[in-house]
Amino acid sequence: DSEEKPDSLEDVVFKAKLDHMAKLRAKNATLYQEHATELKKERPSSVPLLSELLSFALESPVPSTELSEEKWRAKEVELVYNAMQNTNDGPIDVISLAQYFGLNEPDKDELEADEEAKKLNKEMKEQRKVLRKTLLSRAALAGDLADKDSLAVAGLGEAVTELKKWVSVACLESDKEKVKLAIILARHARICQDKKATAVSILLKAKKDLSGKELKQVDDELVKVYGLFDGMVHVGDNLKEGMLARFPVLKRGV
Repeated sequence: DSEEKPDSLEDVVFKAKLDHMAKLRAKNATLYQEHATELKKERPSSVPLLSELLSFALESPVPSTELSEEKWRAKEVELVYNAMQNTNDGPIDVISLAQYFGLNEPDKDELEADEEAKKLNKEMKEQRKVLRKTLLSRAALAGDLADKDSLAVAGLGEAVTELKKWVSVACLESDKEKVKLAIILARHARICQDKKATAVSILLKAKKDLSGKELKQVDDELVKVYGLFDGMVHVGDNLKEGMLARFPVLKRGV
């Protein structure tokens, strides 16, 4: 078997800088952005850097000057999405990526025998992973905005169209991600297509197939949809009672 080629000194140093930057994510946004600017100059085509910038967009504290968390995070995710595309000098050529994964994946033995093919396979999988994560986050935030503002409905439609090209339940690893996808698709059916029954079907399937505390979000979404049906408000009320039993609100003692 061929051994893994060790990282170069430059790779090790760059990874250390990325790790340091990640530690600044929740502590010092100004310093974080300074490091990000430096690393973009150093390696403008770095997929791990894009992945870290996506984590910043999704997890960092929202600036106190911002009025809407959803709008701010959506804007930050869109910046990452645009920066990753080769049309904006980013590392990901979506057409080449689609063509690569449209072919049968090389056998493991073939990859072991061909260092260049092995390297290309690793790079393509890295690119696909960060693209999928970005598209999922982008559509989830578009759904949050469209649920509150009718002017954002078109944005949800566009985000889901792009999402469906690359993301399906089968390609997601965790139930947390699968719940997020179910809610996105249910909101798209409810808000963009006015297909309430389809939304209910998607959410009930998620409840049946998935597990975890994120299922509370599925119940919350079901309550909204049931409220849109004539004569089904009581179903939503019953669901709310069940949610209180399954997900009790803990009160801190005085």
